[in-house]
Amino acid sequence: MKPTLLLALLWPALPALAIPLAPGVLSPGLYGSYGPGGDCQARPLVSLDDGGLYIVVGNKRGKVEPVDVCLSCAGGARYEGIEIWLSPQVADTYALHFRFNAGEQAGRLEVEDPGNVSLGANLRAVAAASPYRRCGPPVQPAG
Repeated sequence: MKPTLLLALLWPALPALAIPLAPGVLSPGLYGSYGPGGDCQARPLVSLDDGGLYIVVGNKRGKVEPVDVCLSCAGGARYEGIEIWLSPQVADTYALHFRFNAGEQAGRLEVEDPGNVSLGANLRAVAAASPYRRCGPPVQPAG
């Protein structure tokens, strides 16, 4: 059997692939601040820019890392929609799934806890405040 035919036969069975979050991986159109219900004054706030994924609790902005990006987790290897997942790694598993453009709705963010690990207070608060809506530009560090 030719290798290309074998790959074509296996392609539908391949799982969605994740890559590390790095500058240039995501479209800048996804960048911004996401507040609970679309309120940028509410906390926790999720912020995404070319530097990474951040959580703002109170006046503190903390980077979430390491984070994997999955462009096809919402629908499999041939998925062509706009939903993109960012998943922080904790102890060789994913702590949360940040589903940007969730349900094919631009600007909607849903944060899901798969229950794989015990979450700290900040990550529990982020999951509990879901869903989020994009409400402004990315939050910049105080300085």
